[in-house]
Amino acid sequence: MVQGVSASIVAPDQSKTTGKGAPATGEPIVHFERSRGVVEVRLKDVDSLFDRVAPPTFPHGGPMLDNNVATFLVDTAREDRRSPNIEIALTFGTPALRPEEESGTRAQIHSFFSNNAEMAELSNRVNRTEGLGSLRYSIPVVAAAAFVVGVFSVPSTVGVPAYLSELTYLVALVVIWLMLWDPLEKLLFDSYFIRLRIRALQKLAAAKVTFAYRAGAAAPGGTAPVDNSPLETVQRFIDGT
Repeated sequence: MVQGVSASIVAPDQSKTTGKGAPATGEPIVHFERSRGVVEVRLKDVDSLFDRVAPPTFPHGGPMLDNNVATFLVDTAREDRRSPNIEIALTFGTPALRPEEESGTRAQIHSFFSNNAEMAELSNRVNRTEGLGSLRYSIPVVAAAAFVVGVFSVPSTVGVPAYLSELTYLVALVVIWLMLWDPLEKLLFDSYFIRLRIRALQKLAAAKVTFAYRAGAAAPGGTAPVDNSPLETVQRFIDGT
């Protein structure tokens, strides 16, 4: 049995002491849980799932997913590499959405990750092209530097002082390393991590999205009441509240 993992995001403006000295308790506004093959995201409402303020960026045509939610989903899918499929379980603290609203939300999630997967595949192709291009220019330089290393590895063959031969030898080795670093980084390391991201995005684009509702339920880790200042108490008394 896989142990679930939970995390929460605290609103920064409520985790500090108020200007009037009344302590405010941080309010978790987003709650995540995950287990093998399942990621649960509990939100206040469906609007909290999307970034309604920032305009959609290419290639997205609709509202973008909230950055924290999207990052958590992608990182969880990347970490859980053994699960062939991912299920996204959304829980909202509101009455149930209409079937067409659920269908539209599900389609937006799939479209968001599908578009990101296409962009990641393009990035991988560009990375491979640049790595091969870098390697093409590196090979002649590496061959020349290797020739220098072979010649100056035996100082007596070139008739130069030992210290100069050793210095040239070291410089040639550094040149070889520098010329090989970029193609190796692009073709091996960067390519590997981009492929992991592509697999995660593709799983999320094909993920089963389920909905649950807890209308009227308190937010996870609810807030503690904040004491009113004397001025606020007098104002509330005058207003009759």
